Amino acid sequence: MNTQLFRILTFLILAIPSLALADLEWITGETPKATNEKPASTIIRDAPGEENHTITTGNQDVVVSILTTCTKLVNNYPADSVNYFYLDKNNQISYYAYFLIKPTSRIHTATVEWYSPSNVRIAKFDQDFRVSFVDRLLTFQNETYQWFMLDMTLGMDHLVSQFGQTGLPRDVGLYTIRLTVDGQLVGISFFYVKPGENKKPAPVSTVSPSITPASNDASGMTGLLPMSTPMSKESIMKSATGIGKLK
Repeated sequence: MNTQLFRILTFLILAIPSLALADLEWITGETPKATNEKPASTIIRDAPGEENHTITTGNQDVVVSILTTCTKLVNNYPADSVNYFYLDKNNQISYYAYFLIKPTSRIHTATVEWYSPSNVRIAKFDQDFRVSFVDRLLTFQNETYQWFMLDMTLGMDHLVSQFGQTGLPRDVGLYTIRLTVDGQLVGISFFYVKPGENKKPAPVSTVSPSITPASNDASGMTGLLPMSTPMSKESIMKSATGIGKLK
């Protein structure tokens, strides 16, 4: 009896630490040593609780508010918001970006690059921004930013050299526009180029137009029938008499 009790106590003493270690390894996301080994790909770490989340805004230095493409700009603002353009209808594509930068004394450089469906760059435009501490300020979550706008337009049938355009967006497919600030990617926009709108063909008239004769005489009726025999104003007998006199 004493021997059996000793064996039970010994088993419990050795098993309890192993179970505790296994529970601890599950919590930390590792594979418990007391269980069968599993491939690393099957281990999914638990996300942190809601109470551990902190409020962040972008990369804390640059926050993008609006990225869009449009058919044209009016007073430096988009006239619409369109991400599809037709080769037989549109002749240009405009891009608009609205973003925030933390106030600083240095100059920031924003770069916009356009890429075709085959990933060929067709335009690159750089614009410098100097952030001040006095105007265009916006405070959010105790963080102060200064807002800036950037816009550019590319031609679909002509090159716009002032915006660094080197190719025409004539290939059908998906184009991407990448915005970087100081070398860091902060936003990606896209648009489609389509071959043309599906327009219905114009109806073809199957009724011949009516023709009003110029006069009621025979000369005015000759235009009604194509390949018609010319008609004489004189009678047949009179014409025959005239022919006989010539003989």
